[in-house]
Amino acid sequence: MRKLLVVFAIGVMFAQGVAAQANKSAKVIYRYKNSEGVTVMDSNIPAEFVSKGYEVVSISGKVIEVVPPAPEGDAAKRALQEKQLREQREREDIQLRRSYSNVGDIDAAKQRNLESLRGNISILEANLHSANKRLQDYQSQAAAVERSGRQLPEDLLKSINNLTQEEKDIQLQIQQREQEYSEMSKKFDEDRTRFIEITQ
Repeated sequence: MRKLLVVFAIGVMFAQGVAAQANKSAKVIYRYKNSEGVTVMDSNIPAEFVSKGYEVVSISGKVIEVVPPAPEGDAAKRALQEKQLREQREREDIQLRRSYSNVGDIDAAKQRNLESLRGNISILEANLHSANKRLQDYQSQAAAVERSGRQLPEDLLKSINNLTQEEKDIQLQIQQREQEYSEMSKKFDEDRTRFIEITQ
């Protein structure tokens, strides 16, 4: 009799173990519609139906998660663009945290970079002033030659042309640096605002 009870107890324990394992492996059920439009509930979803959307249901019948259908056409393009923008923003946020430990670091970096760029602009402005002065000197020489009725020397004409082009090149460089200065200042301000958003 005792032997029979032991065997029965072992059998009950085995059955409970199997039931527990079954519950563990079937914690959720997927509810989806097949190609005929019939609602199916199963422990897995065939790959061809995943993009159509489905529900994740607990073994007690409670809806845990609703996965909407994957977007198509223009909606799919927009979804992809939004995903790429989110990922780009996440990468930028990580880089921002790595680059600065506080807002003061951003302000200091902004000041250093803008001062460096402003110094570069000042040098270019000095070069432009020098080129302009030399050009005026050459033009004065050319005017004196013309007043005397003589023909302008070839090297004088060449110097005037070279300095005229040099002036244009320097002016273009100054414009580019001024634009870079403005964009850099704006970027630091945006970084500062974003840093506060992600650290508070």
